[in-house]
Amino acid sequence: MYSATMDSATPRWGHDQRHLLTLDEAWTTIASEARRAAPQSVDLADAAGLTLARPVVAGSDWPPFDKAMMDGFAVRSDDCATSGATLGIAGLAAAGDATDQTLGPGQAMRINTGAPMPNDADAVVRIEDTGVSDDGATVTINVNVPPKKHVARRGANRRVGDLLLAAPMLIEAHQMAALATAGCARVSVYPRTEAAIVLTGNEIVPVGQSLAPGQIHDSNGPMLASLIRQFGGTPRRVGIVGDEASALREKLADALRSPVVITVGGMSMGTLDLVPKAFTDLGVEWRFHGVSMRPGKPFAYGRGPDGQHVFGLPGNPVSAFVCAWLFVRMTLRALMGHPCKPPHRLRATLTRMIEPKRDPRPAFLPGRFWNHSEAGEIVEPCAWGGSGDPFGLAMANCLIAIDDPTRGAALNESIEVIPITTDL
Repeated sequence: MYSATMDSATPRWGHDQRHLLTLDEAWTTIASEARRAAPQSVDLADAAGLTLARPVVAGSDWPPFDKAMMDGFAVRSDDCATSGATLGIAGLAAAGDATDQTLGPGQAMRINTGAPMPNDADAVVRIEDTGVSDDGATVTINVNVPPKKHVARRGANRRVGDLLLAAPMLIEAHQMAALATAGCARVSVYPRTEAAIVLTGNEIVPVGQSLAPGQIHDSNGPMLASLIRQFGGTPRRVGIVGDEASALREKLADALRSPVVITVGGMSMGTLDLVPKAFTDLGVEWRFHGVSMRPGKPFAYGRGPDGQHVFGLPGNPVSAFVCAWLFVRMTLRALMGHPCKPPHRLRATLTRMIEPKRDPRPAFLPGRFWNHSEAGEIVEPCAWGGSGDPFGLAMANCLIAIDDPTRGAALNESIEVIPITTDL
């Protein structure tokens, strides 16, 4: 493979058709480099959104005692084999009480949901199935009561040593509930990965700053910071740097303090595209430069002197987004404990034909996917003005994957789409 055999010290730089990797080759190369980060122990409150690094087993039975599942009366089922039994009321078992109360023959005890069962009681009768005497001294049981009725037995859900959560597993709200119930004050997780972002180009200025002639606002910085958070990582904005070699080198050296580095712009073959050489001078070994895809052809990937994952993204906002979604995402997620694989795809019926193109590179077009009540899962291409148009992308919730653009895609054809939002 081109990426694996090239001399990284003096890489053959450029992305003409002879040296473009296929998407599968690029994915395979990146996946071969991604390794999970070292686990860390964190407080449970800080674990949400992270990936569990070690399995969690039960340290005690759950429930930890026999407990009532209904408000009513705890009874001995032998006393209530037939309906109509009248029992003396022996007190109250409330949630949070100790379990040292004992129920004698012919007795019943008021009990709340979740309260420990009194000793020798083996069933609960719902309040609705009872009648209390006017003086409150006795209760009549209006149903026959089998053993274990409305009682959760100790260890019914989990026994000591049972597996509670396997690893790796994303810790979301419902996992947090299980971990808290099991008393896990700290858990072993893969930490959030920090990703440094460097924007290059004399024409780029921060959002909020007035534009001089020839300048444009930085769209990629906010977009990438948002994506990194969406992928589960932590963005670090190193800043914007112009096309000046020494200033660029300083920014890139700063960026290499993070385990993942993302640069935007300066990756093509123009006279001011200085990023590749600056990175090489700082010890980055490039695995490949150029992927057969549209948009995103100039995309590059390498490893820093301390193992940093370095991504060179094209400057156009749609190109940068597509490359981040297809390549950066899988690496960040792998470092944080997820499987390292390309984004999943869905199938949908195309609502409008896509014209054939002369360029044979696989294409990714902004689209709008939804589930129609009659037509099923459908996708409509978004109107957009090419890789420099972020407004068409803003209307999309998926990327339409066209493997052979020379053929195009027909109306009502079933095609693949890549979701780019969390609601698909």
